[in-house]
Amino acid sequence: MKKLIVPLASGLLLFSSLVSAQDVMKYGLKQWTVLAENADVRVLRYAPEKGVRTPLHSHPSTVLYVVKGGKIRITMPDGSTRDREYKSGAALVRAAETHSDEAIDDVEFILVELKK
Repeated sequence: MKKLIVPLASGLLLFSSLVSAQDVMKYGLKQWTVLAENADVRVLRYAPEKGVRTPLHSHPSTVLYVVKGGKIRITMPDGSTRDREYKSGAALVRAAETHSDEAIDDVEFILVELKK
């Protein structure tokens, strides 16, 4: 029975983290700005200063354009982290994701979130 309880409890913790993850704009953080929005897409500007963190949140499929490159530490709902370096001028297509992040450097991104 104990062998079943530990994985079940871990799964419930991960599920509750995913359920509680929300739209990043609900936090009212100054590093996030909505530039444009309609029924199909939302365009966001993300411009944190070094050391600024964003709590756990979710993005749908997204196109990301790096205005000012640098490093970001990304933390997944399971607690794992990865440091990612972004180059100025790069464009990336990202799958839907739930994460939190911390700016290791001053950076600036434009994100185009696909709603459909």
